[in-house]
Amino acid sequence: MKRAFTLIELLVVIAIIAILAAILFPVFAQAKASAQSARCLVQMRQLGLALTMYMGDNDDTWAPSVVADDSLPVAPQRTWIGYDNTNGDLLGGFFGRATQPAIASPRTGLIDSYLKNYDIRKCPSMPGQWQLAVAYNWFNPGKPSDFYTSHPGAAGQEYGPGARTSVDLPDGRTTTTGANDSEMEEPSSTLVLWEHEARVPMCNFLQAPDWFTSPPNDPVLRDHFHFLHRDAANTVFGDTHAKRHSYPQLRRRMFSMRKDIYEGL
Repeated sequence: MKRAFTLIELLVVIAIIAILAAILFPVFAQAKASAQSARCLVQMRQLGLALTMYMGDNDDTWAPSVVADDSLPVAPQRTWIGYDNTNGDLLGGFFGRATQPAIASPRTGLIDSYLKNYDIRKCPSMPGQWQLAVAYNWFNPGKPSDFYTSHPGAAGQEYGPGARTSVDLPDGRTTTTGANDSEMEEPSSTLVLWEHEARVPMCNFLQAPDWFTSPPNDPVLRDHFHFLHRDAANTVFGDTHAKRHSYPQLRRRMFSMRKDIYEGL
């Protein structure tokens, strides 16, 4: 006759299972997060490749961050990547809210025809109600900055690939032009895309502060370089290589097509 488990033995087994679960569940969660980060990195690189294909069809010129488009009956702007920009009124030069749910079909972006499918632009780790979690480098020559007080040679010379010019129109809209690829002096060290938490898929929030080697320790600014993957953001550079990048690793020169303006720094 088989002996039944005693209450103490059952409690020991339950305790062992609980301990194993406490050990293994974080491991499984970390493995899932790593898989999502790897998938996102591949998708980010595909966005970078789509930008280079756009250049190939447009005289080696990078896609503009945003263009005014008066042919559109509602929210008359078209951004470099598509999303529903009719879900919010004009604010700060832009229509729409990329971190809020769509209320209509996505508006076609300038590089959308080079993307395999819509889901490529959606990080698997981003909140479900977001439409996008990516920013295009929108450093531009017209943006004022405290940095230019001590470094006047950089004023009007810092710009990213999507904003060789950036103009605020009389009606409040912003429109830009893309830079020619020949203007990018160090493609492998020039940021083009990064993960982002803000209402539009372009960013220049780190242009205004006075910094060069250490980015400001400001939570509001840090959200514009969003940590969806264990204290780091996936990024794409001008040569289309993609990598995880932490906020403290950022350097101001990474955001500018031109590097000669920083000589001596």
